[in-house]
Amino acid sequence: MKKIGRFINKLSIILIVSIIILVALLTVMIGFFSYQVYIQTMLRDTTDYLKETADAVRNNAMQWDFSDYLKLGKEKMEELSGIDTFILDQMTDDTDVMIFKNYTETISRLSHVLISRNFTELLIIIPKPETGFSEYSVVFGEIINDPSQKTIQLLDLGTVMEVQNDEQRKALGRIWNGESEEEYFYDYSSDKETGSMATVIKSLHTDGEKPTGILIIRRSINNMVQTWERYVIGITIMGVSMILISTLSIGFYFRYRVVKPINKVTKEADRFARENVKAEQKLVDAVGRTTEIRVLAESIDKMEKDTMDNMEKMNRMTKESERIDTELTLAADLQKNVLPSGEPLSRRKEFDVSALMHPAREVGGDFYDFFLIDDTHLVLIIADVSDKGMAAAFFMAVSKTLLKARANLGGSASEIITFVEERLSEENKNGMFITAWLGIINLTTGEVNACNAGHNYPAILKKDSEEGYVIENTVHGPPICFLPGMPHVEYNFRMNPGDRLFLYTDGVTDAKNPEGTRFGNDRLIRALNDDRVTGNESLILRVKAAVDHFAGEEPQYDDMTMVSFTFFGCES
Repeated sequence: MKKIGRFINKLSIILIVSIIILVALLTVMIGFFSYQVYIQTMLRDTTDYLKETADAVRNNAMQWDFSDYLKLGKEKMEELSGIDTFILDQMTDDTDVMIFKNYTETISRLSHVLISRNFTELLIIIPKPETGFSEYSVVFGEIINDPSQKTIQLLDLGTVMEVQNDEQRKALGRIWNGESEEEYFYDYSSDKETGSMATVIKSLHTDGEKPTGILIIRRSINNMVQTWERYVIGITIMGVSMILISTLSIGFYFRYRVVKPINKVTKEADRFARENVKAEQKLVDAVGRTTEIRVLAESIDKMEKDTMDNMEKMNRMTKESERIDTELTLAADLQKNVLPSGEPLSRRKEFDVSALMHPAREVGGDFYDFFLIDDTHLVLIIADVSDKGMAAAFFMAVSKTLLKARANLGGSASEIITFVEERLSEENKNGMFITAWLGIINLTTGEVNACNAGHNYPAILKKDSEEGYVIENTVHGPPICFLPGMPHVEYNFRMNPGDRLFLYTDGVTDAKNPEGTRFGNDRLIRALNDDRVTGNESLILRVKAAVDHFAGEEPQYDDMTMVSFTFFGCES
């Protein structure tokens, strides 16, 4: 018996040491993997935020000609800046003055974006290929030198700067040569002044395959990385220390007063598992006075009751989960029900319209609407809220209601958009914004008054055109609530009987396949032109099928919404 006791004691020591080592390693591994998950999630969210802003800035910059600014030059800009504003306003025929005013207005807008979105740098540049893309000329350049004070350093027009690293140089070369439209990467640095940065580089003002400028946006991630590193180190040290102290204390007690009572507990647990009958004597009365063992014994005595309680809790949790699923389903059905079906307009002979919205989650932030404001005017709307899920769905419902209510009061497309922006901006504390296209169609003449607030350009089919559907880069302004107070512009065009209009959100063109390639405008145009005479509903389903086939097993990237409209005119 003594040999058995010594063996048990020796085995206990080995077991305790093994537990100490195993728990310490497990703690370190959990801290390491938690750190990696955090970093990857943080970088992905930061990159998505930068990309989203870069897309909005690029949509605002599509009408800019950056070469005009460089041709005008710094000295001319300074000369014009010294002229009184009243005199400049009178010089409406002077091209240099118009370029100067556009340039200064642009600087103001970009400064607002830089500060409001906590960026470190915002540049619009033209690279120098003759230097191997190691230098570039600055068109617009703004850098925050002191993040706490948000003081901005404005780089002079035409300033030549060197590329900071080889990775950025290669990225500029790929974008300038048309090999890529967007690049992003991270710079990790221990320098307290620069720190770690996230960078997005995007082509601007693309004409065919050749960009005329490049947008660079950078944001510091140094504080987040350093804070989490200190947290992980502190938690790891504290956790390991507590585990070591607790395990050593338990081990000392285990050697003298636990082994034998544990054997009784083990035998009783095994007997109960086999017989499923409560013992005549309670286990808690047979294991001595060791508190931990008594607690374990009491746990075994109550095992059956606790098991039944846990089963009941699991049933309640299952019912609660089903309730939440039901509520989400009802919310999704409600969202679909508030969108127009087209049936009340199906008797109209002047036009035909169909639409489809397919959210990425149960509910989404895309929406569309079409309705008559009188017998001869139809309003078409398509929009995309800058988020997904319940928050975007709520913002979408408010926006849709405001747009329809204001449109029914009359006015031009830009007046309607401006009114809705003013109302939404009053309580928009989360900084959400909406891209939208709104058109008012005269069903008698085919005249269309439209306003594009940072949304995708519509695809238009002329009845007698051999080219088929085309996407024209028409004039547009910023998204709703993105730059409150900035004027929204409108434009007009005419639809003849037989002409068609196809509206869509970026969930269509930004859909990705498993290789990361996006669906894009070219594939959309090919899908539209496969059968130009098909009905609107069939056209939408064909485009949806083309996107699904392209994406394959890749999860849906974003909410997907499409509206197809055919104008027949009064002669139909």
